[in-house]
Amino acid sequence: MSAMLFLSMTAAARPRTLWMVGDGSMAQYSDSTTARGWVQAMDGVWRKRTKVINDAELGLSLRAFVEADAVRRLEKKPNRTIMFIQFGPNDLKEYNLDKYSSLDAFNRRLMELIDLGHKNKVNVILCTPLAQPYYQHGELIDRLGAYVEAIHRVGMYKNVAVIDLEKLTHEWLASMTPEQAAAYYVTLDKAQLVSGEFQLNAEGAAIVADMAKQAILDIPSKKLRKIIKK
Repeated sequence: MSAMLFLSMTAAARPRTLWMVGDGSMAQYSDSTTARGWVQAMDGVWRKRTKVINDAELGLSLRAFVEADAVRRLEKKPNRTIMFIQFGPNDLKEYNLDKYSSLDAFNRRLMELIDLGHKNKVNVILCTPLAQPYYQHGELIDRLGAYVEAIHRVGMYKNVAVIDLEKLTHEWLASMTPEQAAAYYVTLDKAQLVSGEFQLNAEGAAIVADMAKQAILDIPSKKLRKIIKK
């Protein structure tokens, strides 16, 4: 066997690592709760030899993640790692100084995280946050605006793919009444909508996971298409 062929076979045999970092909509929840993250709902979608590490957390912001020694964690990631980043809703909460990022700071931190990833040979995919099921007088209200736009700008500037889950979920939620949307969340009442504390249930997570699967397949990258079962 030639050395080149051996190396090719060895590379193919190594598992590809998908590293998920983001907020609660992406997180892995225990069976003791009915909340589910969209990544969790994709458990049967990944191809064999794909390892998923889900470090998304309820309430996590980009600022909190970066300040929790993201550099060290990136340096420890194996070759063939693809990092999915999804932040925004918690960064814009000005009342929480441990999480808040101004728009300029959000841009800067996101670009720094992408640069760190590339420096450590980690491929980066940006995901816009999910649209929030916040309605006024029966109409869906956009509460994420400028932060979603920032993600698109950074993705274009850094030449990394952006999965636009905000657009897809906004269209989905806008097609429903608040009462219909409530069927896809663990709880959905006015008090929670104001505070922003709401999570997808299993049915809602499955719908978003299907959106994410198709969006990944639509990215013109053979590397990404290889991680998803068609």
